[in-house]
Amino acid sequence: MRLRRSFALALALTIFLLGISTVTPASAVPDAQAAAPSPKVEWKPCGGDSECAKLAVPLDYEHPNNGETIKVALLRVRATDRKNRIGSLLMNPGGPGAPGAEFAQDFASILPEELQKRFDIIGFDPRGTGDTAPVKCQDNLDGVFSADYSPDSPAERADLAARLQQLAQSCQERSGDLLPFVSSESTVRDMYRIRQAVGDKKLTYVGYSYGTYLGTLYAKLFPKKVRALVLDGAIDPNLSAVEIGSEQAGGFERSLDAFLANCSANRRCPFYNAGDSAGAFDRLAAQVDAQPIPAGDGRTLGGGEFDLGVAQALYSGRLGYPRLQQALAAALRGDGKRLLGLSDEYTGRHDDGSYDSSQPAFWAIGCRDGPAVGGPEAYEAAEAQFRAAAPRVGVALLNAGLICAYWPVPPVKSVAPIRIEGTPPILVIGTTNDPATPLKWSQGLARELSSGVLLTAEGTQHTSFATTGNTCVDDAAVTYLVDLQPPPNDTKCT
Repeated sequence: MRLRRSFALALALTIFLLGISTVTPASAVPDAQAAAPSPKVEWKPCGGDSECAKLAVPLDYEHPNNGETIKVALLRVRATDRKNRIGSLLMNPGGPGAPGAEFAQDFASILPEELQKRFDIIGFDPRGTGDTAPVKCQDNLDGVFSADYSPDSPAERADLAARLQQLAQSCQERSGDLLPFVSSESTVRDMYRIRQAVGDKKLTYVGYSYGTYLGTLYAKLFPKKVRALVLDGAIDPNLSAVEIGSEQAGGFERSLDAFLANCSANRRCPFYNAGDSAGAFDRLAAQVDAQPIPAGDGRTLGGGEFDLGVAQALYSGRLGYPRLQQALAAALRGDGKRLLGLSDEYTGRHDDGSYDSSQPAFWAIGCRDGPAVGGPEAYEAAEAQFRAAAPRVGVALLNAGLICAYWPVPPVKSVAPIRIEGTPPILVIGTTNDPATPLKWSQGLARELSSGVLLTAEGTQHTSFATTGNTCVDDAAVTYLVDLQPPPNDTKCT
């Protein structure tokens, strides 16, 4: 079944920012002191089988009683078997920056039937995203994404810096009062209150990609309030910003290499190019970098959009090959429309030129979680390492996080490394050739959770549970979520 754009976009947001997933709270918060009881939410119909609500939470958890609140947008699809309902299943699609309410509405019907029967499926827009106090920056982001993130000259480097400085300033001007309060730790405290508000004694949760980090932080803060967590496409919270970025760049480079090798070996591939797809790709990338190509409707495809379009297709693994083949072949003929369309999917650009809230939230949460690589000079110094790890995509991936060097709010303090104790079994799912979250990250997280259980899925796409039709993965996760019986550690699903 083809997933709707909201899910594809959510998974796509994991890349192109450094520094997320390295902050962790110093210690678990005693349950009695975690938060004041949250009010019950008032659910109202909001289309189809869905119900929506808003939950008031403190804006500033360091000063929760100062009266300042925001309202977290929630969506629920109720369990179909009310007599045998277990409770609520909270979900997060990734990001950071992806709204989760629309995701739950789209995704509930894709989940295995047993989960639809036994759980209320609950999605929420994390703070700063969607309808939960969205971060706002400049309206037109075309100039941000068309920038050259692999600068070849001082002039190109200065141009990129100027665009990102202007972007950071616009975010401060429009959302300065919100930016200090959009960290992942604050979102996790919101999750605690959501759990209270829906009447669950302990949390049952499925998190994809960046959503695994939220699950990890929740387990760290509230280990006694965990029922079952599925963390798919995991982020290892003990890696440094540079390790995260260079390893992720390597993952995308390997996925791109596999795509080009597949195309070179297949005469029917639209981007075959006499068996030299790799050479054709490199020439095309250099051409677009030197001079943007027409993309229809008065738009052009530049180097930054070229990189985003390629990455967007690679998220789907082999399933994304046909779209990428056609898009590259068209670009080689001088038509960048298909690649630009892929880029627009990634960035949340609408046909009228407006953008959704995902990218501003992505920058705000990622830069706040920190730590960033450092100032602009630190990014430039790291380029050699990234180029070595990923010759085609490494530098662009590194500099896509350069916005954090100019961000107006400093990152929260990191106290990694961590190890999480005192939770029931937590299921961590890694995919062998995941382009965005390498398998070694899931392996690392499973070790850092004292009760971590690792399940490895064969695949070339980003994440596996309920998204690929792998019945081995799906059955194992369902048995765990319903019966609290995880698979044996280090289970392999082909």
